[in-house]
Amino acid sequence: MEEHYRHPPFDPRRLNPAALEPVSGPVDRRFGANLRIETEEGWFVERVGLDDVDPEALESRPFPSVVRAQREGWFLEPRPLHRRLRRMVDGVACLMLLTLLYLALAPGFNALNIPTIGTSSVRFGLLDYPLLGLIVVPLILMPLVLRLTANVGDLRRQTNIMADQDLDLQIVVDHVGSDGSTEVKVVGSAQSYASFASLQCGVLAPRQHHILKALGKNPKGQPPPGMTTALEGMEPAFGDGTGLGEESPMGRHDWPGDVYLRPMRLAGRGSWSPVTDGEVTVTAPDGPWPGTVYDALVRIHWEIVVACDHPVHGRLLHVTPVRAMWPDSVIPNLLVSLTDGRAEHAEPAPTR
Repeated sequence: MEEHYRHPPFDPRRLNPAALEPVSGPVDRRFGANLRIETEEGWFVERVGLDDVDPEALESRPFPSVVRAQREGWFLEPRPLHRRLRRMVDGVACLMLLTLLYLALAPGFNALNIPTIGTSSVRFGLLDYPLLGLIVVPLILMPLVLRLTANVGDLRRQTNIMADQDLDLQIVVDHVGSDGSTEVKVVGSAQSYASFASLQCGVLAPRQHHILKALGKNPKGQPPPGMTTALEGMEPAFGDGTGLGEESPMGRHDWPGDVYLRPMRLAGRGSWSPVTDGEVTVTAPDGPWPGTVYDALVRIHWEIVVACDHPVHGRLLHVTPVRAMWPDSVIPNLLVSLTDGRAEHAEPAPTR
């Protein structure tokens, strides 16, 4: 019984998955069944050697620490402004490079009697600056300033949510099915604001020390290329250690979670269902997907996401981790689309 893992790092664009050796390790118990979840690019996780399907198996191990720290409670829904500003940053970076190239070639144009625009100097204090540079630099700084302003606004909303002691929401369900639908109840003071709910499943990245152990590396030594070096007194990442500082915008360290819900890179989501009088029927993603399992390298996680339209705090997402029963049938090879690793790029929930 083995499990194999070639999980995408935070930024997989410069890597060829087919050229990377998967990380392999033994399965420490006979639980669940064989599975394989993969993308067209070549990223995958799988368990082999479990020929018999374990019907209606339910995970008894506790939720991983990453679930309690990053995938439970209240989250803000990402603003579309964050995605637009990130794309704008790429555009202004190209504009800056073209401007520098143009200014570098300007003396040659003058020598060839080719007219130039914006190369005249403007004096500020004791220094001269090219006119074109004074026009382009504010354009470069504008998306950065707007992005910082949006982050500060999200932090202010986060602080207000933390101070609201009456904001409470709970999901009442023992476990969910990995195939078909499950009826759940939504209770709490924020129950009247709940509008839609969805059941989603995905693969949690393994902890960095599990990867190093499978590779035969010293956890206190130099990590493999692409992984974050552990700092004294600081957890490099709850995941595989490839996205520290990039997965989510800045947030408060005393907040029990992140500003935004971090996406699971290999994941499936059921349809959004309306919440009516505190009751909702959530549907599992097409598959069937495997049930909940928390092994060293392969961790299949299920959660219920509730979208709330609060009159004061705006659009919020509430996440509740749940356990899913394994299906009775053989799990097919699941082909999924690779999800963007940046939390602010997540698709918004529907509105009424």
